[in-house]
Amino acid sequence: MRQSIPLVDSGTLVGVATKGDCGWYLIALDARLEELDRVNFRDAAAAERAVRAVLDQASSRLQEVRRA
Repeated sequence: MRQSIPLVDSGTLVGVATKGDCGWYLIALDARLEELDRVNFRDAAAAERAVRAVLDQASSRLQEVRRA
């Protein structure tokens, strides 16, 4: 049986960390996470950290654009 963990940003489902035959991988549901889609991770926590890093970076870029 596969195990999965939903990844949420501000109440919105943005991806799912899923344990497959070869370890954990990410199913990206949000376009900001496209680069992480189907990437393998050591564990679900590593996938979540990667998602947070990408979302934080996207948020920072958006704030810079708004200031300009």
